[in-house]
Amino acid sequence: MKHTFIFSLFILSAILLASCTENLDPLSPGSTNGEYSLGIKALVPLAVGNTWTYNVTVYDTAGAQKSQFTCTLSVKDTVTADTSKIPLSSAARKSLTRGALVWYLLQGESGATSCWQVDSLEVLRIRKSDDMRFFEQSAFDFRASIGDVTPLRYVGKDTVVWASGDRFIYNADSVKSALVSKGADTLRTTLGSAPYFQYKESYALRADYTNYYFKPGFGLFLVERYQRTPGGKMFRARRDELTAYCFK
Repeated sequence: MKHTFIFSLFILSAILLASCTENLDPLSPGSTNGEYSLGIKALVPLAVGNTWTYNVTVYDTAGAQKSQFTCTLSVKDTVTADTSKIPLSSAARKSLTRGALVWYLLQGESGATSCWQVDSLEVLRIRKSDDMRFFEQSAFDFRASIGDVTPLRYVGKDTVVWASGDRFIYNADSVKSALVSKGADTLRTTLGSAPYFQYKESYALRADYTNYYFKPGFGLFLVERYQRTPGGKMFRARRDELTAYCFK
């Protein structure tokens, strides 16, 4: 009976592991030439129920670790943007296709929600869940060449509060993203090394910037945020590193 019970647990564990990973091994190259195709290995596998767990480290201005915690990013649902709330002319609203209005609702740190979408041009777009900010999104272009920069987009005044208790308030600015690296295999995290796309998101007025690292077919596995102190020194303020994931 004991051996039967242990064997049953082993089978159950194997089934659960298979259901969570779908053979999307973070160590597998996925491509031999650094190119990836949507539908084969999209930059982020969006499906309701998918989750990513991150170990978050917050640093002080001297570079010393200030606090550490974990947070989970989960795909909760699909949502359709309300066109009546989008700040466009009625003619422009009518030109929007239904596909362009359907997004995946993700919930992250402290319950904050955002909406993610991969459009027909193989561009990952991330926006706040508020429909009024429908076009104020981060864009990460799969097909971009290294050095390609997205057009500047306007963002309103930002107030960012982290779980550490730190609060940062920024005036209105414009932001852009640029592809820094594509198809490299030199970055190593707790889940091993893997080919990745690195994007840098920067602002027109302030020196702060963020590096996003995506593993195609796997998702966002590292985020590093840099800020400038009042004295002009740049420092890494926060690092989010993927430690576990489950794909449905």
